[in-house]
Amino acid sequence: MIGGVLMREVFYLITELDVGGAERTLYELATRLDRTRFAPTVGCLTGRGPLGRRLEEKGVEVIYFDMRSAFDVGAWKRLRRTLRERKPDILHTFLFHANFVGRLAARGSDIEKVISAVRVEEPRWTHLWGERLTRRWVDVVTCVSESARLFTHEKTGYPLDKLVTIPNGIDVARFDEQVAVPAEWNLPTDAPVVAVIGRLDDQKDPLLMLKAARLVRERAPKVVFAFAGDGPLASACRGRSEEMGLGGGVRWLGWIPDVRALLQRAACLALSSRWEGMPNAVLESMAAGIPAAAFGVGGTSELIVHNSTGLLTTPGDIAALGSAIYELITNPGRAGRMGARARIRAERSFSLEQMVSANQALYG
Repeated sequence: MIGGVLMREVFYLITELDVGGAERTLYELATRLDRTRFAPTVGCLTGRGPLGRRLEEKGVEVIYFDMRSAFDVGAWKRLRRTLRERKPDILHTFLFHANFVGRLAARGSDIEKVISAVRVEEPRWTHLWGERLTRRWVDVVTCVSESARLFTHEKTGYPLDKLVTIPNGIDVARFDEQVAVPAEWNLPTDAPVVAVIGRLDDQKDPLLMLKAARLVRERAPKVVFAFAGDGPLASACRGRSEEMGLGGGVRWLGWIPDVRALLQRAACLALSSRWEGMPNAVLESMAAGIPAAAFGVGGTSELIVHNSTGLLTTPGDIAALGSAIYELITNPGRAGRMGARARIRAERSFSLEQMVSANQALYG
């Protein structure tokens, strides 16, 4: 209790603490909570990623459970014992495995409210089955977009009144600082750069993006597509790029901890995701003041206002995506106006303050 105000204990649980969208959201929540009202602790099921160290530097306790697999009974028991000893008022879980394990571990405890976060319109049947199996043990599910909320209702049977939409937030002011472009990226200064930010996996479909890149380069041979990300399709992407003859038209930057330098150099962002919740890459491009060309999937269409802050195309339509990218890189005046409007939209509708405040309202 501080100054007569009863502090509420919030225990966050997440699968890992690498630098991803869910992990960054948890970090911002845990470090921006009103500390006169809430006391945060973070539990991590696996690994010891860089965000764990950053949380501790900010004074947030991090507990690691070192779970080796979903069947690690010892880790399950450690989590269950921790929750019973600490008796947090709120358990807020992020990512599928933490959602599933956290709900089971909290059963029969004195936790006042169990909240889970849905970050994506998850197509995998195993994850949907897990949601249906454990939905009775969660009080509120936060969804990053209205699209994700309706998808979760339809696919898992959650009643709509248990699903709350809280969009991701972005620190727009952070993008005002100019960041130098590393020389090793070898980005041109006399040709447009298209930023492609995201994990190289099936969801983001980087192989399809390479097809769109080839179409764009047929019309604008100097354009360079800069891929920032790593993942299981990295090797396949590099091989396909060579087979397609893209050569110097593609830069493979790997995973980068700070995308500001790339976005400040880019003419636009391009996104070819097959499904999404609410892509942080688009929010980052909005904060940087550049437009995006993307498939209109999930929460992407709730971020981008078509023909105003960017361009949306039919999911899977490579030709349409290529044309949208070409329009943005060859019409800088229009692209600049779109980027300026995108920046204003990020400031007004997707601030970190709004995201934190909405979550605090759920905590009580």
